[in-house]
Amino acid sequence: MQFTVHTLSRIMDGVSAMAISAKGISIETKSVKKLYTWQSQSQPPVILNGKITPKIQVFTADASFKVRIQTCNIELAQFELQKLWLSSHVNKLKQSILKLESLLEKRYLSHSLLSAAQRMTSELAQYWLTWSLDKRFEPHLGQTRFTLEEVHHWQQQDIDEFREAFIKKQLHDFEAYFDSVSAQPLTIAQRRACVVVDERQLLLAGAGTGKTSVMIAKVGYLLASKIAQSSQILMLAYGKDAADEMHQRLKYAQLDATCRTFHSLGTFILTEVEGRAPVLSNMSNSEQQKRQFIHETLVSLCQDQEFKTRFLTLLKSEFKLVKSDTEIDFASPSVSRAVRLFCELIGLYKQAASLGSMQHIEGQYESVLAVFRPVLTEYQLYLANEQSIDYDDMISRAIKYVKSGQFRSPWVHILVDEFQDISPVRAELVKVLLAQHPRSHLFAVGDDWQSIYRFSGADLTLTTHFAQHFGPSTVMQLDKTFRYGQDLLDLASDFVCQNPQQIVKQVRAQRVPDEPSVLITPEVSENSFTFVIKKIAGNSARNMSVMILARYHKQLPSKEALLLLNEQYTHLNISAMTFHAAKGKEADYTILTGLDSDSVPAKRQNDEIIDAFLPKMEAYPDAEERRLFYVALTRAKRQTYIMSPKKPSHFIAEISTQL
Repeated sequence: MQFTVHTLSRIMDGVSAMAISAKGISIETKSVKKLYTWQSQSQPPVILNGKITPKIQVFTADASFKVRIQTCNIELAQFELQKLWLSSHVNKLKQSILKLESLLEKRYLSHSLLSAAQRMTSELAQYWLTWSLDKRFEPHLGQTRFTLEEVHHWQQQDIDEFREAFIKKQLHDFEAYFDSVSAQPLTIAQRRACVVVDERQLLLAGAGTGKTSVMIAKVGYLLASKIAQSSQILMLAYGKDAADEMHQRLKYAQLDATCRTFHSLGTFILTEVEGRAPVLSNMSNSEQQKRQFIHETLVSLCQDQEFKTRFLTLLKSEFKLVKSDTEIDFASPSVSRAVRLFCELIGLYKQAASLGSMQHIEGQYESVLAVFRPVLTEYQLYLANEQSIDYDDMISRAIKYVKSGQFRSPWVHILVDEFQDISPVRAELVKVLLAQHPRSHLFAVGDDWQSIYRFSGADLTLTTHFAQHFGPSTVMQLDKTFRYGQDLLDLASDFVCQNPQQIVKQVRAQRVPDEPSVLITPEVSENSFTFVIKKIAGNSARNMSVMILARYHKQLPSKEALLLLNEQYTHLNISAMTFHAAKGKEADYTILTGLDSDSVPAKRQNDEIIDAFLPKMEAYPDAEERRLFYVALTRAKRQTYIMSPKKPSHFIAEISTQL
């Protein structure tokens, strides 16, 4: 195609000649000749009517310019120009849209995929959506351009509708699988939690809502839909029993994935990097041995007069040692309290140091830390001489190896159970593992209503402010409990949500019980729960489980007493444990005892320095104790008996108003 440059171009634009070919548009001036290839032009050239003569406008990535031409058939010229431009651009458009359609069809529209789609369409829109396509090209390009325009202009409603359409299709395609993967067919909410696969996903799963079933089904869905291979999936639990249960349930479902506790994960990473399994110090599992070591270390360090003076000053200022004392009685309660404090501090201090969060603590508590640091140094020297580590070393060293790349994670999908119990240092290990893959997935399952381990470093905000810590995410809820009746669900939910920081959930019970699920019974003597057991035994013709629960171990029956009860009521399986130990467990009947006002909620306060190392305490009074009592309330499948003493906890009074 040849356009003749109008005489005015020579005068006004300095253009002496212009040629159009399959390569592009060539512009010649007195001093230079330049080819503007079709690939370099951001849209087809446009021929404009001028007052005197037409102009051809050329668009480049940086700017546009116009050249006057002789009068011509504008419609035909415009068609030919589009044809030439399209010949260089249309394949890229079609390939990009096909790739986009393939991704959108095969995968859930996650935050990462949405961002990628928006980046892709934003780039393409600069080339394709700023001009009008000649109708003669529409049969070949109409649908492609329509798809581009549709995705480029997506609003939130469009995104939601697209995601919902994908979910419904997956629920249909995998209906038979979700019907059979567990002992009971999964609920709609459980199924949706499986087919939604976002890079960061939090599933809020209340007591008895079947979270483990969802985690197993999620693994099966990832494998069946070919989203992941078994070697790419890691399931993390807190306790060995929970990890073993997940492994057994995977095996029963004929599925394969890696199941570990955080500690066994740390062991695995260290073994892979160091070539041998780390040796765990005996003190790691023995509080008594650790306290004995700290006590002996303090005695030894006090051989140095300067240290002895600092320790003596600390005992007087913080641990109620008599001001006039000039010597240290290492058998005194003051020294025992200091030993107990240092025992707690070791893990918290090491975790804070590994996360680089010591600055706000060191200056404020220097009088304590000046005595504590030499003790910690001796502790670490002992571990080094013993060629062993403790749990805190295991996690911090694992983080270091992952960060440095000495350990390469094979896991693209990480599923974490009991996420409400996660601490910042464990969250950091999860984050660095995820960071090793450009598109990694975290499926966190937990219940903020059951967060009861702040004393060991658990940070509730990692759940309640999930997106702030882990990035753009999807938050979902399980909406049905299978454990207990609607009356207990209403009672327990209302009780725990008095704390405004708890996430409100819409949960329903599968059944409405024939008799009340919660009964308050006067506790007239120390072992009044035996009368309740007798009543349960008399009403139960078949084997039933009974759990006796209390805030503290000392409030529970002895092993001997428990053995006698089981021998007396052979058709009952009677156990006893603290509220903390009961989390994750269930029984047909539970008996809550030891609920006097001095015990529940607990009155013991942490030392100020311990609180400084722990996640920030909530403003709502007794927030964690309220959650702990909620855990105790929600263990029974049939009935919960609350033993009310002469001076009952105000929790009992609060609950009784709803019964």
